[in-house]
Amino acid sequence: MGSGIRAEVSLPVASPSPFAGIVDGSTPIYSVARSAPNGDGDPVVFEFIADGNLEVADGADVVFDYGTKVAYRFEAPYRADSPFAVLDRHGVPVSEATIRDGRLIVTFHATDLPTLRSVLDGFQESCADMRVLQLLQSSSTPDESDLVTVDRSDLTERQREVLTAAYEAGYFDHPKGSNAGEVAESLGIDRSTFSEHVAAAQRKLLSTLLD
Repeated sequence: MGSGIRAEVSLPVASPSPFAGIVDGSTPIYSVARSAPNGDGDPVVFEFIADGNLEVADGADVVFDYGTKVAYRFEAPYRADSPFAVLDRHGVPVSEATIRDGRLIVTFHATDLPTLRSVLDGFQESCADMRVLQLLQSSSTPDESDLVTVDRSDLTERQREVLTAAYEAGYFDHPKGSNAGEVAESLGIDRSTFSEHVAAAQRKLLSTLLD
């Protein structure tokens, strides 16, 4: 059995999300389905389930009425920077897609850490307001049950900012792409403050992983 990673990522409903201009994100949406794109110039068909009184833009049609819930369908132009297209390029299907709390929540399974990093980098390139809500690593053998949930909300906003800057600057690479002083300077803080934030964030993450 592989040691894959289940990721839940939060993205804005606004462009490059295909739901931009279709819904405002204030009402929950479930069971998002999507047709396979035929090419860059061909539209992609989306379906989703929501309340029957949901206000949708022109172009979203009711295709089935469940009573209190309704299935809607709409077409959107294929965009290479949409979160769904990012996953397509990595050969990773969407496990689940919903809209809740005003955000598009996409869940997928990455077979390994490099794939996960590449997908998240792709999300980040097209959407600076990308948030990782949860990472869940599966067991490495059929006999193990070693699921680990990493919740980024355990970190403060400042700790996430410092870790992101350090990661993007290559601080955690070997050999290092930058040192603590350089990253601290880019953040406008002194080296000791940078080190304190990194140490505190690492303690929180490691306590979750090693508990």
